[in-house]
Amino acid sequence: MNKDRASIQQSEFVVKNKRANLKIIPYIGCKAGFKDIFDKIIPDNLAGRIYDIFGGGGAFSLYACNRFGSHRVIYNDNNSIVVNLIRQVQTSPLRLWELYNEHYNNSSTEYYYQVRNLCLENGVEGAANFLYLAKNAFSGKIRFNSSNKFNSPIRKGSSCPKVELDSLLNLSKTIQDLTIMNEDYKEFACVDNSFLYLDPPYFNNTNGHYNGVLDLGEFNQFLRTIELKNKVVLSEQNQPNIFDLPESYTVRPITLMRSLQYFTQNKSEEMIAFNF
Repeated sequence: MNKDRASIQQSEFVVKNKRANLKIIPYIGCKAGFKDIFDKIIPDNLAGRIYDIFGGGGAFSLYACNRFGSHRVIYNDNNSIVVNLIRQVQTSPLRLWELYNEHYNNSSTEYYYQVRNLCLENGVEGAANFLYLAKNAFSGKIRFNSSNKFNSPIRKGSSCPKVELDSLLNLSKTIQDLTIMNEDYKEFACVDNSFLYLDPPYFNNTNGHYNGVLDLGEFNQFLRTIELKNKVVLSEQNQPNIFDLPESYTVRPITLMRSLQYFTQNKSEEMIAFNF
């Protein structure tokens, strides 16, 4: 499925705005459309565990579970609200769907802001609250303030979308043996002989879409540590020079035929880098 490095250098990396089954919720920088790119760069004979260090909406974890089996994949995110949703999709999909339908039947602008004040991070009830907000947030922007308070406004002029039970059950089955963690990314500095996918919050972004901003120096130090003993893939919006990547990396530009979600435009650019 994957190609050698020379072939990859000739490939055009384009992501179109199309529906994909690698998504539980919309999310800033979601990689649900990156399947073809992952197919090109990730080896078929990948050994060891597979870590999705900045898991977010779980698109890469879903991809890895589908391709390599969920028993090999570790999803991690530092946001307990998002982690709880992923966990409840795994363990309680039917009850999650039932509670979401209650929100669906009561949905209105006033109701949305009432739910926004409820608990979002505890159990299946909190997960259903968050899922409802995520599905109805303005322009799909899942946004938290520095206190991890969800603060996206409701989208205008649209009815609440349905969640299909079969789709939710299939997602749950896909991630049934997924390891789900809620740790700071630096806790994974000692991982070795594994594959690590890094899709950190975009650096130099001051638009307030993340509940925390990473220190670039600390992140680069983490990168220097893990790249010595692991296969690493890094996705980012910024130019690769800010990461001081050694020559062992292949860096490829990606054209996205959609907005990056923190500003509006018809086409945007990212990059992907890998050390194998």
